[in-house]
Amino acid sequence: MLKQKSQIILASSSAVRKQIMDASGIEFKAMKPFYDEDGQKAFLPKMTCKKLALFLAKEKALSVSEKFKNAYVIGSDQVCEFENKDISKSENHAQALKQLKKFNGKIHFQNNATVVAFNGKIIFENFSRVKLQMRKMSAKEIENYVAIDKPWGCAGSYKYESLGKHLFTEISGDYFAILGLAIQPLISFFYTKKIISL
Repeated sequence: MLKQKSQIILASSSAVRKQIMDASGIEFKAMKPFYDEDGQKAFLPKMTCKKLALFLAKEKALSVSEKFKNAYVIGSDQVCEFENKDISKSENHAQALKQLKKFNGKIHFQNNATVVAFNGKIIFENFSRVKLQMRKMSAKEIENYVAIDKPWGCAGSYKYESLGKHLFTEISGDYFAILGLAIQPLISFFYTKKIISL
């Protein structure tokens, strides 16, 4: 069991992010951020994918940190990028198919921002950009994948933690960043600040 001197909160309702944190051995509490990401996105100024991911991760972490003083609050956000544009999460079967057919045989990127807030201030931030080369697939293969994994609501319209890895010939970057939470830089930060220890 890890030694831990402070409360850690994961400001996320993502099941995959919770699984990554569970596997790390860090004791934490997960809660939905108080920031309305979907409602606010329409009002945000145009940003690069990196700036957007960092902005949203910070807003999520700060929304919880302001209510839970003396807790280290993790915020994370994922922005899928294709041809220099951020790609919204698909909302249904048809949109997922359309996105994957667009990526077919081409390169796209997953931009992951992971931050930590304490007492209403950001004290750590990490950005990871992962390059993914999708293999050339038949329309039937893509349709079969979407029917099996039901990946709508996921950045890029695939579940890399499940069968999504079968869509690619190569990836370059942090595996956990594809899943939505770059855990290694986070662990290193917690050790540097002596928040956790073995």
